Amino acid sequence: MNLLKKLSIQSKLTLVLLAVSISSILVIAFIGYRSGKQALSNSIHNQLASLRFTTSQSIENYFQEVNRQVLSFAENPTTVTALTRFNQSYAALKERSPNSTYATAISQYYQGQFIPKLKPNVQGEPIAKTYEPLTSTQQYLQYHYTIQSNDFDEKAKIVDPGDGSLYSQVHRTFHPFLRNFNDEFEHEDLFLIDPEGNVLYTVYKGVDFATNLKSGPLENSVLAQAFNAALQERTPGYIAVADYQPYRPSFNEPAAIIATPIFFEGTFIGVLAIQISSAPINQVMTYRQQWNNAGLGKTGETYLVGPDSLMRSDSRFFLESADQYFQSLQAIGTPPSQIDKIKRLNTTILQQQVNTDSASLALAGKQGTQIIRDYRNVSVLSSFSPLDLPGLNWGVIAEINEDEVFAPIRQFQKQVFISTAIIVLAITILALMLSHLIVRPIKTLQEGFKKLEKGQLDTQIHLETQDEFKDLATAFNEMVGHLRQKTQLLNQKSQENETLLLSILPSPIAKRLKQGEVQIADHHPNVTVLFADLVGFAHLCDCRSAEDSVAMLNQLVTTFDEAIDRYGIEKVKTIGSGYMAVGGLSIPRIDHMKRVLDFGLDMIRVVQVFNRTHQTQLEIQIGVHSGAVVAGIVGKSKFIYDLWGDTVNIAFKMRELGSKNSIHLTDTIYQQLKDFYPFIPHHPMEVEADHVISSWLLQAEN
Repeated sequence: MNLLKKLSIQSKLTLVLLAVSISSILVIAFIGYRSGKQALSNSIHNQLASLRFTTSQSIENYFQEVNRQVLSFAENPTTVTALTRFNQSYAALKERSPNSTYATAISQYYQGQFIPKLKPNVQGEPIAKTYEPLTSTQQYLQYHYTIQSNDFDEKAKIVDPGDGSLYSQVHRTFHPFLRNFNDEFEHEDLFLIDPEGNVLYTVYKGVDFATNLKSGPLENSVLAQAFNAALQERTPGYIAVADYQPYRPSFNEPAAIIATPIFFEGTFIGVLAIQISSAPINQVMTYRQQWNNAGLGKTGETYLVGPDSLMRSDSRFFLESADQYFQSLQAIGTPPSQIDKIKRLNTTILQQQVNTDSASLALAGKQGTQIIRDYRNVSVLSSFSPLDLPGLNWGVIAEINEDEVFAPIRQFQKQVFISTAIIVLAITILALMLSHLIVRPIKTLQEGFKKLEKGQLDTQIHLETQDEFKDLATAFNEMVGHLRQKTQLLNQKSQENETLLLSILPSPIAKRLKQGEVQIADHHPNVTVLFADLVGFAHLCDCRSAEDSVAMLNQLVTTFDEAIDRYGIEKVKTIGSGYMAVGGLSIPRIDHMKRVLDFGLDMIRVVQVFNRTHQTQLEIQIGVHSGAVVAGIVGKSKFIYDLWGDTVNIAFKMRELGSKNSIHLTDTIYQQLKDFYPFIPHHPMEVEADHVISSWLLQAEN
C-alpha cells in the first residue's frame, strides 16, 4: 500500500490500464475462441450445404433444359415429317422376302462381335440367337446399317448404304438433321419409334436399331419402359423419364432415357426418345474435376444416388485415383467381381452401393448436414437433399473427410490455448470492476440494437452519463428516427408499386413476377377470347378536338373496365379503339363462354347509351372464340402481358368479319350456349387456307 501511495497518478493509471488490458485479452481470447470455433464450423457447414444446393440447381436446370430440347425437337415439323417418312419406308420393307445371306452375316456379327463384348458385363452366358433380329425387315436394316462396322461413330457416319431402298432415301434426307441435333446436345443416342414399338431410326445403329420394344429381348429394357410410358400417356408435352439401368445394346453399360410422344395434326404417330449422356452430369457433379477450385479441398466430392442406393454419377476417388479407390473398396470387403465390373465398365454409375444415412434421408425427401461413415467407411461431413426431378427419385450428397473439415478448427484451438496460457498471468479484481463499469452502457446499447433487430422502430436509449456513451446513445436514437422515416417511405413506395403492377397484370401473374420468375409463359387449354373495336371513332376524332376524343374514349374504356369486373373475366389490353378480354384464364370457370358473351352484350349496350348521351354514331364489332391459348409476359424493363395462339387469331378474325353492334362467334361457342341465346346463322368464315368454320351472330336488344 505504501508503494501505491508513492506512485504517481500516471503510474496508477498505467497499472490500471495494464490490468484492464490483460483481463480484456483473456475475455477476448475466450470469446474469440468460442465464436471463432462456431463461426468456422458454421462456415464449413454452410459452404458444404451451399455447394450441395448449387449442384442440385445445376442438375435440375440440366434436366429442365434437356426436357425443353426434347419437347421442342418433337414438335419440330422436320422431326414430325421424318417420323412419318421413316414409318412409310419401314412398312415398305415388309414386302421383301427373307434373305439367307443377311441372316448368316448378322448371326456372325452377333456371335463374333456383340456377344464377346456383352458377356463380361452380364451374369450367365448370353445367347446370340436371343438378340438376333427375326423378321426380314429387321434383318434387312441391320445388315445394311448395324453390322457394317464395329465402331458406333462409323455407323453414325452412314448416310446411305447404297441399297437403293426407299428407307435409305428417307435416311439420306433426315439422318444429317437428326444426327446434328444429337451431337450438338451431346446425347448418347436418339430414337424414333412407331406406335407398334418398332425402332424405326437410331443415330448410332446399335443392335437396338430396327428391333421391337413390345416383344423380343428389349421389351423390358430401359428404352422400352420410357417408350411404354409415352405410349400410354399420349399427351402433347408429356415427358417420360426412365432411370439409369444396365442397357444390353450398350454392352450393359448404364443408360437413362427421356421420351415424349410425337403428333401430326393432333394424331399420335410415334415416340421420340433420347439416351442421355452421363458426361454432362459428371461435369456438373465433379466441377469438371476441379474439386479444389470449387472449395472441396483434397477429399470433398458431390455425387448422385438413386432409389436403389446406387450412384448416378462417378465417384471423385474413382476418377482421381482409381487404384487407391479400388484399394479402399477391398479394405471394406467389396467382392472382387464387383471391383472388376467397375474396372470393365469404367464407371461407378449403377455399380457403387451407397448404404449411408445421408443417402437414405435424401431419398426420403429430407435434407440436412451431419457426420457419418461414407461408402468407403470413412468419417465425413455429409450434406444431403433430394432432387426435384420429375420421374426420378434421386438425392444429391456433398461430402468431405472429417479430418480435413475440422483441421482449421483444431489449429485455431491450439493457437488460442497457447496464446491464452501466455497471457493469463495477471488477472486482478480491478479489471473486473473496471470491465463492469465500462460494459454497463454497452449492454444498454446492445439491448437497444436487439430491439431494433426485432423491428421495434420506437426504441430509444437513455443513459445518465455525460460521456461518449451519451453521445453514442443520442446518435442511436437519431439513427432509429431516420430509419423509421425511411421504412415508412419504403412501405408507401412498395404499396404504390404493388398497385401499379396489379393495374397492368393479372394478380397471379403479378405474384409470380414478384417472386422472381423471369420467363412467364403458361398454356391454358380452354379459355374464351373477345376482340372488340369501336367503329367510327376515327371519324369522331376528325370532328372533335384531341382532348374531347381522348376523354370520350377514356369514358367508354372505363365503363368497359367496370363491367368486366362484374362478369369475372379479365381485360388483356386496349390498343387504340380496340379492346381485348379473356374469360377462364387466371380463374378457370365452367361458364367462361357465357360470361364473355354477357360482357359483349353489355359492351354493345354501353355504346348505345353513349351515343344517346353524346349524340354520336359509334358502333362496335365484337368477335369471340374459345380454345387453347398461350399467355405470358414479353419484354424485360417495359413488359406487356399478352395471349397467343390460333384461338386469339380466330377471335380477331371473327371481329374483323363480323357485323356491327353484334357478337360474331364460332360454332364452338354456339354448340355450348345455343339454348341460352337467340343466335342468328352467319355465313361460314375462312380462318385459314382450306379451313372454313361455321359462325353465328348474337345481337343485343336496342
